[in-house]
Amino acid sequence: MAGPFFPGAGTSPFRLEGRDRELRTWRRMLTDVGVFGHTQERQLILQGVRGVGKTSLLKQFAEDTLRQGGLAVRVRCQTSAREPLMERVRAAVQEALQRPPDFADAHGRVVRAAISTPVGGLEVERELRPESPGLTDTAFMQELVDATTEVCRRGGLGLALLVDETQYADQASLVNLSELVSLIGERDGDKPPLLLCFAGLPDTVEKVGRSSSHAERVYRTLELGYLDEDSTRDAFLLPVHEAGGRWTPEALAEAVTVSGGYPAFIQEYGQAFWELRRDDLIDADVVAEGVRAAGPQIEAYFQGAWNAAPPLGRSALVELARAGGRLRMRELATALGRGSSSEISWAVDELRRRGTVARPERGVVVFGRPGMREWVLAQQDDGDDR
Repeated sequence: MAGPFFPGAGTSPFRLEGRDRELRTWRRMLTDVGVFGHTQERQLILQGVRGVGKTSLLKQFAEDTLRQGGLAVRVRCQTSAREPLMERVRAAVQEALQRPPDFADAHGRVVRAAISTPVGGLEVERELRPESPGLTDTAFMQELVDATTEVCRRGGLGLALLVDETQYADQASLVNLSELVSLIGERDGDKPPLLLCFAGLPDTVEKVGRSSSHAERVYRTLELGYLDEDSTRDAFLLPVHEAGGRWTPEALAEAVTVSGGYPAFIQEYGQAFWELRRDDLIDADVVAEGVRAAGPQIEAYFQGAWNAAPPLGRSALVELARAGGRLRMRELATALGRGSSSEISWAVDELRRRGTVARPERGVVVFGRPGMREWVLAQQDDGDDR
């Protein structure tokens, strides 16, 4: 093995650690579809700061779906938003259906594409047709239902649509996807086995919520944070062990501490430790040397967050660092010379959306990445206010 750590955007780690709850939820949904033909679980929204493993988790969702005999389609939204999400979904689903002629096992079939709504004890059918009133793009919805039906006709479990970087999605596409899952959810039976998962930055729930008048009943939110100490330890220990390496207890404990449980830093530091190992051993000296070697790459995370912050946001980061890395909003507002927390809330929200700061409890602001407080203070000591 060349190396058991894989830093970089969108790359998957050797193994996912600390995501048991999310994986259990998805696998339960797949089991429901396999046994009953549909699931009563809400569709999913994964949200978290950059580098916590949203894309890796979507990849695992896709792999689980394929193993269960379903078709998984992953789509990444464009930052420019020039191409609507619906067009990307259309192209990806059509391409995916052209690849496998059949599925290995039959799991049941969708017998009709009509969506029905119980009204006053009667069932009024709303066929998904382009001329249907009140729906933004019923042709798109019908295509997804037809694709799900085709998957089942071939003996597949169903269709899983996994959308990454949802914060860049256009609103019209989100409205249509939300409308479709709402219509599917209204049925008591004959539900097309279509699973949907959105993943994005911490404002994803708000953005998707604006696409549906009852999003809280349609979607379930799973917050992806940093790993706990045990999961962080496993994320360092197990890949090295599988690759034939060893840790000293002191080195492993220091690696856990310096990474702060941030998945992106685990991969960055892990790669440096692995490359500097001596006779396949990672000891305290290797960790110390690795921390220095990975320093420029780690600082690039901080510099990128600093560059993206508005001027008021940068000032907030400086005051937060000077105060020890934790302030209440009203205290931060006072430190910035503002009369109330509402005057700085927009800047703090900008920082939060990028993961530069976090709000672990109401009214409290902390740094979102381990080590950034020290970096901000060092920048100020050097007189660097870029």
